[in-house]
Amino acid sequence: MAEEARGGRRREYATDADRVRAWRQRQKDKARAQQQQDALPSDPTSAIGTLTDAVPLLRREAQAMLETLTTIASSITTATDLLADPAAIDAQLRRVQADADKVRADAAAEIAALRDELDTARTERADADAAATAADAEATEARAQLTAARAEHAAAQDRWQQQLDQAASTHREQIVGLEHRIELLTGQLDEHRERLTRAIAEKDAAAATAAEHTRRLEAELTAARTATAAERDRAETARADAAAAHAQADAARERIAELRAELQDLRTPPARP
Repeated sequence: MAEEARGGRRREYATDADRVRAWRQRQKDKARAQQQQDALPSDPTSAIGTLTDAVPLLRREAQAMLETLTTIASSITTATDLLADPAAIDAQLRRVQADADKVRADAAAEIAALRDELDTARTERADADAAATAADAEATEARAQLTAARAEHAAAQDRWQQQLDQAASTHREQIVGLEHRIELLTGQLDEHRERLTRAIAEKDAAAATAAEHTRRLEAELTAARTATAAERDRAETARADAAAAHAQADAARERIAELRAELQDLRTPPARP
């Protein structure tokens, strides 16, 4: 139809397969015609042979054609007999009428059903139109609410961003202050460590001096006691010297006690600020 509308060449074959089958049939016809042409006799001798071979073939073809024609004649006779039988024709007419009545009844029922479906479709269309109108109204309202919600969200986001920026600035300031405080505390800790190191060194030196003095005093005390025991029978001058030595030993002990107390104070770490 499109090719005819365009004014082109009319298509001879419906499909490519039909075109291929037609070409093959033409090739077969050409080959058969060529075989028949080659089978034609060219001289009396070959003509006699051709006749001799053709008579039996002609008889077989005639017999086959006679059987085919007989079958066709029987079919025609049967059909003619049926068409000439009033009862058969009447029965066929009744069957056709019944089929037609059934078709009309089915068509009427189908038309009624289609009308019902049409009415239902119209009702549903009206309901759908009403629902669409309501949906449009709801969509319009929803779009308005969405626009308001977006505006509110944007405003809230701006507020949150400002609060976040302010909190971040405050946090940075606090971090800077804490870092400065940590530096100060670190310096103070280093200073206290240096003081503690010096105090421990001074304590160790004082302890060593006190220990040396104590050893010296103990040695002197031992010598004095030995001298006192050896010279017990000496004069009062020696006793006075011994008493003086005892006094010196008591003073040394008191000094040692004082040095031990100072050493204990030095060994006690100072309180941390």
